[in-house]
Parts: sequence; structure tokens; C-alpha cells
Amino acid sequence: MVLKEHTSEIIFNVATLCFFISLHSISPYISRYAVFLGAVEQEVALLGPALSATAISFRPLSGFLIDRGRLKLLIIAGVFLTIMAQIIYGLSNSIRIVYIGRIIHGLGVALFIPASIYTATVAGRGVAGALAWRSTMIGLAATLGPAIGGMVIGLYGYQTLFIFTSILLTVSALLSLIALKNLRYARENRRGYLGDLCRVEFAVASTAILCYSLMYNSFTLFLPAYHKIAGVDITLTTLIFTIISLFNLISRIIISLLINRIRFQVVAAIGYGMALFGVLLIAVDPTSPQVLMYAIATGIGGGLLIPSLQVIAILSIEGRSRGIASGIYTAMFDIGNIIGPPTAMYLGSTYLEALRASICLTSPGLAILLTHITLTSIHIDKTQRK
Repeated sequence: MVLKEHTSEIIFNVATLCFFISLHSISPYISRYAVFLGAVEQEVALLGPALSATAISFRPLSGFLIDRGRLKLLIIAGVFLTIMAQIIYGLSNSIRIVYIGRIIHGLGVALFIPASIYTATVAGRGVAGALAWRSTMIGLAATLGPAIGGMVIGLYGYQTLFIFTSILLTVSALLSLIALKNLRYARENRRGYLGDLCRVEFAVASTAILCYSLMYNSFTLFLPAYHKIAGVDITLTTLIFTIISLFNLISRIIISLLINRIRFQVVAAIGYGMALFGVLLIAVDPTSPQVLMYAIATGIGGGLLIPSLQVIAILSIEGRSRGIASGIYTAMFDIGNIIGPPTAMYLGSTYLEALRASICLTSPGLAILLTHITLTSIHIDKTQRK
């Protein structure tokens, strides 16, 4: 039984890897694709919210259904809808059709991602380790995706990229079906309760990922678009996101290996500070070769931050409610995607100014993490003195 559960976990990791490679192969270049189709700044700024508006609406519902044993339905439906989005992207001849693809893409993401996270919480080994390795697969996808996407676009064009991502998603669906046959998880229909989410750790982690996403979603939209109108070759854009993803992956692997030796709140705060500082330096002169060095700090920071916040959020919740917790926690990233780019564009009006404005929007997240660490340390100190 343990062997089967371990095998299922490995297969789910590979399925998650394929799904996220498809996502990250497109994400850095969707704004360039929109500009290629004739979109202007304000239209590009809505690409992220078009996806996230749908995702945020359905992620909590996904979590609700997960806690009631609908795991297989959510995973397969999520992959199917994501494939539909790739087809629509490939057939698009205007930004309006791209928006339709983004909406469907958001629904697919909303169904698949909380389900994928949940499968890690019912792994045969330690939940924290399983979550960390699942996060590592996402980091690996974020490393491979931009490089693969940029290479395919450069050699064969956007339509070929959408065909490639559809194939990856089909593989993800087949692997998920295989893994689900061996997976054993509680089916006694234990109901999750929203009251279980009233934990300080969950609130802090969710707020921090929301604030971080305000900046990072703006960064992934506005930097490639700025490079496009500035006449910067796609190679620099690809290198920036590849370096960020590579060092993000390295950080996640380190966390996975040291899972029982680290204090996640401190690691998250360090990661947040590094990511914020890295994006700030990139925004000073986004066309300079030095941005490749700043991308290293951005990648390390994100790699430390995201898995740490995920472990803090999910492990603070009782097992019966981890499905809904996964749905709501991951929805915070979508809220940031809805709020961040339009707000940054309103404040900045141009791609570069909007990128710089997004840095100001994300700063409160670091302050919240540091405050939580300080208050927790004071509480521990008082308890020990008693």
C-alpha cells in the first residue's frame, strides 16, 4: 500500500510538472502575443485579470468539492478546459478572442491546481515534504517553461507553441488518471468548515501571497510587453525568466531537502525581501544586461517564499478542511492578478512606470511577515519565561 501511494505521488508530481510547463511556456509571452495581435497597453493589462477573475470564482468551489471526494472530476475537467484554452489562443485573430481563452484557461487552472495541492496532503509520507516536492515540480516547470516557450516561438511561431502545450496537457491528464487509481484518501465525506480557516498563520500566509502576486503578475505582463515595444529581442526576455525560474527551482529543492530543519516564517520573509529587491533593480533599467544578475535574486527570493507560505498556510488547517484551504489560499494569487496589473497601469500609465508602481503595491506583504515573526517570537519568549 505504501509503495502504491509513493508511486502515485511520483506520478502526480510528473503530471503536475507537465501541466505547469504548459502554463509557464505561455505566461511570459502572452502579452507579446497580444501586442503582436494589435493590443494596446490597457488591453494587455487585462490579460492577467481575465484569467484570474474566473479562477478566483471557482477555486473555493474546487476546494469544497475536493473535501467531498470529487478529486478525479476536478483534475480531468481542469486539464480538458486548459486544452480548450490553448485551441482558442491558436485560433485567435484579435485580443477579444484571446480574452475568451484566458477566461477558460482561468477555469481550468481553478479546477486543477487546488486538486493537485490536495493530493500532496494525502501522500504516504510527511505532508510538509510532499508539499515541498510538489512545489519543486512547479518550480522546475517554471524553469523549463519560459525557455521552451521562447525556443518554440522563435523557431516555429505561436501556433506551434499552443499545439505543444496541448500535447503536454494530454499527458498530464493520462498520468493523473493512472495515479488516481492507486491513490488512497479519506472518502468518509468529512466536511470542511470555513471556521477551520480562522487561523493567524493561514491569514498571514494568504495575505503575503496576495501582496507578492500584485507585483509578480504585473512583472510577468509588463516586462515582456515593454521589451516588445522597446525593440528588445525576445532572447533577453527568455533569459530573464529562465534565470528567475532556474534559481527559483534551486531554492525550492533546498527547502525540500531541509524540510525538517527550517523555520518557514523566517525563510518566507527572507525570500520576500530578495524577490522585492530583485524586481526593483530590474525595473530601474529593464533593457540593461545587468538585469540578468538581478534576476538571480528575484528567482531565489520567489523559490524561498512560495513553498514556505504554502506549507505555513496548509499545515495550519485541519485535514478535513485542507481542500477548501487550498482553494482559498491559491485564490489569493488570482486576486493579486486581478488587482495588480490594472492598478499598476492606472498609477503608471506606461509599461515601465506600471512595473515600478507594482513594487510599491507589494511592500506591505513583507511588513506583515516581519510583524508576525516579531510577535510570534515575543509570545514564545514570554511562554518560556513562565
